[in-house]
Amino acid sequence: MIKDILVSLRVADVGEDVAGDYAVSAAAALDAHLTGVAVSYEIDVPPVYTEAFSTDFIEAQRAEAQRLARTSVERFGEAARSLGLTGEVRLVDGTPGGAAEQIGVLARLYDLTIVNQADPDKLGPEDVVTEAVLFDSGRPVLVVPRKQQKPFSAKRIMVAWDGSRTSARAVAEARALLRHAHLVEAVVVETGKPLRKKGVDLPGADLARHLARHEKTVELRTLVPSGDESIADVLLKEVAARDIDIVVMGGYGHSRLREFVLGGVTRDMLERMTVPLFLAH
Repeated sequence: MIKDILVSLRVADVGEDVAGDYAVSAAAALDAHLTGVAVSYEIDVPPVYTEAFSTDFIEAQRAEAQRLARTSVERFGEAARSLGLTGEVRLVDGTPGGAAEQIGVLARLYDLTIVNQADPDKLGPEDVVTEAVLFDSGRPVLVVPRKQQKPFSAKRIMVAWDGSRTSARAVAEARALLRHAHLVEAVVVETGKPLRKKGVDLPGADLARHLARHEKTVELRTLVPSGDESIADVLLKEVAARDIDIVVMGGYGHSRLREFVLGGVTRDMLERMTVPLFLAH
């Protein structure tokens, strides 16, 4: 069961905190405890350039970072109170990389960590935080799209299944969500590689049988890309067609560097997601 949720709050002067609002609705729906973590970001100045920055400048930047962190905490508190929740707050200081590492460690003792989708047009910490939680916590992360408007719902869940270790991990971690679903759809995307081996069932059939033993019926669908469609194209089209609330998938089947340089389904989905993405590694 998901009873302890951590959310990485958006630290900004203006605008909504989509993940914060979504996490509040998730905690209310799941009757879970909610903790928001806000970061007071420090300037990451290489030692060789330290003398180029005055003490006054650094102190002014630190004060501004602390103000932004307080703003995010106040916004989180208002969202929590609007649904009758009392949200706990954790404050973290550090550079973007250092703070992400701290959040990754914090996430080890939570059932689920919720974060904002990174904005490719703006430099921000969200991508680093997502990967820190995914790789360092041993726990799942749920990434909320920047344009998410609907509150938390787990009624219609799609599992992007490829039979990999990370897919299996994601399904195991998502079992607490799957129990709330009215529809669980396991999608296998035909990539041109043989889907059936001698003596082995179609990928996904074993998953359906496994979840059936947990009293959850699964609808299994095999989808074939048309033309130059990518796997992400196929998955996102299915999300829209079936009105999916959450996509469950393994995160980064290859090394992060390889995925970053060559692309990959995880990175494509993180950049183009239209519904919350539940990842485990």
